[in-house]
Amino acid sequence: MLYSRSHDIGFAHYPKTAGCSLTEWFRSVFPDAAFVLPPDEDNVRHHPVRDSLESLGLITPPAAAFLLRQPMGRFLDRAAHRLGAGSPIGRSRTRVIGVVREPFEMLVSLFEHWRDFSFKTEPHDPFMVTARRGEFRDFLSAAVVRGALWNYYEFFDVNGPAWQSTRLVDFHDLRNGLRVVCREFGVSPPDALPWRNPSPNSNRDLARYEALAGPLMHDVRRHFRWYYRSGSRVVVRGDSSAS
Repeated sequence: MLYSRSHDIGFAHYPKTAGCSLTEWFRSVFPDAAFVLPPDEDNVRHHPVRDSLESLGLITPPAAAFLLRQPMGRFLDRAAHRLGAGSPIGRSRTRVIGVVREPFEMLVSLFEHWRDFSFKTEPHDPFMVTARRGEFRDFLSAAVVRGALWNYYEFFDVNGPAWQSTRLVDFHDLRNGLRVVCREFGVSPPDALPWRNPSPNSNRDLARYEALAGPLMHDVRRHFRWYYRSGSRVVVRGDSSAS
C-alpha cells in the first residue's frame, strides 16, 4: 500500500487495476506518500490492506495472529481470517482507496501482461513463471485453485478494521468514480489520469479465454465469490458513492 502519514490515507494496489497511473497521481497529491512494505525482487507481490495497517502500527494483531504468520503463514492466516481467529484488535480510521475490475478480465490481463512484458531480468516468482512458460489453464489453476492470487475480499480486508473508510472504484469508470471518492475524502481529484503500463491487447477475446479455461471458470467464480455475489454492487462509479 502507498501511504501518506500526514493525511492518513492509502492507496492499495491490486494487480492490473490501473495501479501505475494511480500511483503517479497519488504521489503528486501526497508528496510524503511511501510504500508501506517494499515489493519483492520481481515486483509481483501486492500486500493486502491488513498487512499494511499492521506494519504501520495502526492496528494491533493478537499474539495468535503473529504465530499464524510463521512458516505456513499465508495459508493459515487466510484460514484464520475466514474463521475470525486472526481479527486484529481495534478499528482504523485510515482512508483507503482501491480499484477492482471483473475478476476473469483481470486474470486474463495479468496473464497477458506477465507473459509478454520485457523484464530487465527474468522473474523467479513461481506464479509469474507459470504465466510466462505455462498455458493459460496452468496460470488460472495456480491463481484460483492453489490460491496464488489474493481474492478481493481478502486483499481489501472486507469487514476488517478499515473497511468503513475503504472505497473501491470501478475500473471501467475509473476517472468518474475516483472523482466521487476524492470529493467524499476531501482530496484533490485528478484532472486527467496518465495511462501507464497498459495491457498489450486491449481488444482481447475473452470468449476464447473462457473456452480455454473450461471448468476452471467455476473456480474463478468461487475464488472471487464476494465480488460476484455482492462486491460488484459496492464499487464506486461516477453516478454513485456506495460503500
